[in-house]
Amino acid sequence: MNVTVIRTSGAREQHVVSADTSVAAISGIASLIGAAGCLDTVVLRDGRVMLVDDNGYETTTIEHGVGHFELRPTSARKPVNPEATKLYHSICRPGTTHEIVGDVAIVRDEDFA
Repeated sequence: MNVTVIRTSGAREQHVVSADTSVAAISGIASLIGAAGCLDTVVLRDGRVMLVDDNGYETTTIEHGVGHFELRPTSARKPVNPEATKLYHSICRPGTTHEIVGDVAIVRDEDFA
């Protein structure tokens, strides 16, 4: 599977990750971007998905009742990634201010079908 990594410095790197299984692919991608835990996904609406470190922010859990919980970011654990944030804002509602932190990976959604 072809993977584009966008570093917090703005550098872009091309990598090939083994895609024998989805688990192997995710593990390889997590290693490339320095994610120790889970990955989160941002669907870019053009056939690509941005994979980000789900632990890039410290969070606070807010209970909204009836089993509805929100994880609200409180502080970044990694540097802001301006290029990834631009991609994220391009698919968000105008006025969104949340920033993507850490290195990210861009993959084709169809590679996980």
